[in-house]
Amino acid sequence: MGLPALEDRTLLAAVERALAAGDAVTQTDRDGTWTLAQAVERALRLGGGLAAGMDRPVALLLDNSLDAVHVWLGVVLTGGVEVPVNTAYKGTFLAHVLRDCGAETLVVEAHYLDRLARVADEVPALRTVVVRGDPGDILPPGRFRVVPLDAVDAPASPVRRGPDELHAIMYTSGTTGLSKGVLVPHAHAYTYASREHQARPHTGDRALVTLPVFHLAGQWYGVYQALIHAIPCVLEPGFSVGGFWPTVREHGITVTVLLGAMAELLAQRAPAPDDADNPLELAIMAPLASDVATFRRRFGVDLAAVYGMSEIGAVLDGPPETVVGGEAGFPRAGYDLRLVDAEGHDVGSGEIGELLVRPQVPHTVMAGYHGRPEETARVVRDGWLHTGDAFRTDADGRFFFCDRMKDALRRRGENISSFEVERTVNEHPAVYESAVVAVPSALTEDEIKVVVVLQPDVGLDPAELTAFLVDRLPYFMVPRYVEVADALPKTPTHKVQKNLLRDAGVGPTTWDREAAGIRVTRNS
Repeated sequence: MGLPALEDRTLLAAVERALAAGDAVTQTDRDGTWTLAQAVERALRLGGGLAAGMDRPVALLLDNSLDAVHVWLGVVLTGGVEVPVNTAYKGTFLAHVLRDCGAETLVVEAHYLDRLARVADEVPALRTVVVRGDPGDILPPGRFRVVPLDAVDAPASPVRRGPDELHAIMYTSGTTGLSKGVLVPHAHAYTYASREHQARPHTGDRALVTLPVFHLAGQWYGVYQALIHAIPCVLEPGFSVGGFWPTVREHGITVTVLLGAMAELLAQRAPAPDDADNPLELAIMAPLASDVATFRRRFGVDLAAVYGMSEIGAVLDGPPETVVGGEAGFPRAGYDLRLVDAEGHDVGSGEIGELLVRPQVPHTVMAGYHGRPEETARVVRDGWLHTGDAFRTDADGRFFFCDRMKDALRRRGENISSFEVERTVNEHPAVYESAVVAVPSALTEDEIKVVVVLQPDVGLDPAELTAFLVDRLPYFMVPRYVEVADALPKTPTHKVQKNLLRDAGVGPTTWDREAAGIRVTRNS
C-alpha cells in the first residue's frame, strides 16, 4: 500500500477514484448530506459559473461549509487556482492577500463584506464579488460586479492538470508580518493530504473535520484526505471543546485530526463517566498529546503523530502502535530530513536543530513564494528547504518538535524550548492552557515569562506554581514571571500569537518570583 504514481497525484485523479466507490462516499455539514457524485456535479457547475479558467486565481473568504468545499473543488477541477483567505484577516492583511494573489474574483461570506468595503480601493484587480448570503448594500456602488452564490451555475467539464501545475496559493497564517503566498502544485497538495502509506483511514471509516477549510490542515488533511481514501466526511463550523464528543457520537466518527492544543484542551476537561463511550478509533495529532497513555485510556482512542507545514507538506508521521508523548513522528518516505545548528552543521540525537527538508519526488514541496524570488531563495538553499522549526530526535529516530526557531529562548547559556515548558505548566491542575515567551533580561539573554489561563472557578498562587515547576523542570527553565490572563491571543488556526505576548512584556499585573524573594538555583 502506498501513494499512486506522481502523474496520478492530482485532485481530478483523486475524485475519479473516489467516484468509483459509489454513493457510500458522502459529505455532510449542518445543512445536509451530499453524495460525492452530487457534490462533484455541483462543484463543476460552480466552477463553470465562476469561469476560473486555466491558472486563474479565485480567492475564497469562506467559513466552514460544504458551499466552501464545493467552491474549492469547482475552481480547481475546472482548471483554476484556489486562494483560501484566513477568515480573521481584515484591513491591511486582507488587502495584501487579495492584491498579492491578483485574483479578479472573490467568493465571500456576506458577513465579511464590511471588511471588503473598507479596502475596496486597495485591491484594483478585484472585479467580481460572489456572495454567500444576502449581499445587501454594503459594498461601494458600481465598484464590483456582485453576484449571489446561488446564481453561480454553468455546466463545465473537468480540466486534467499535471502534478506540477498549480492547485493553490496558500497564504501562511503567520503571527507576525504580511502573509507569504505558498505556490502549491497538485502533487504537493495530494501528497500532503494522503495517508495511503498508513493503515488508516480505510474503508468503513468516517472522518470529522473541525479545523478551518481555509487552512491546509482542515481542507487537505481533512476533506481532501477523506476524498482520497473514499470515506464519508463530516464538516463542522469549527472546533468546540464541549461539542466535540457529542458530534463524534452523533455521526459515528472513527477518525479525525486534531492540533496538539485541541487535544490538550480536551484533556483538561473534567473527566466524565462516559468519556470512552464513543466511536472514535484514531485521532491524528500535531503534535501528540503530552500524556498519550492517559488520553488513550480515558477516551478509548488510538493516537498517531503527524507534522507538516504549507511549504513542505507532511514530512513526519507514525503509526499508533509506536507513539510516545510529544512526538511528531518518524521521517516519511519520499523526503530527506536534516537537523542543523546555526552554522549549518548536523546535530546529534537529543540535540536541538532546525529542520531542513529535501524532496526525493518532484513537485511534492512548494514551488516557491508567489512573487517573492528573494524570499524563496532565502528559504530554499542548495535544494534544502529551511523550515524555521526546531526539533530534536531520540535514539529510535523519532522527531520531537521543540519550537519555532524565533520562539526559542536562551537563558544562562542554555537553549530552552517554550513548547516543552508549556507542556509542563499545563500539567498543573489549575492551568487550562499556557504560553511561554522571552522578555528582556539585564544579562543580555532572555528571562522567561509564562502566561496562564486557569480552569473555570479556580485560583492560582504563582509561588505555588513555581514550586510545582521546580520539581519538574531543570532550574534554568523555571519561569521568572507569571501572568494570569482570561485567554491567549490566537489565530483562527489556534496558533498562539506570541508576538503580542512578547510585546506586552512585564507589566503591573505580572508576578516576579525574584521580587517575591524566590530564588531558583541548580540545587533547588
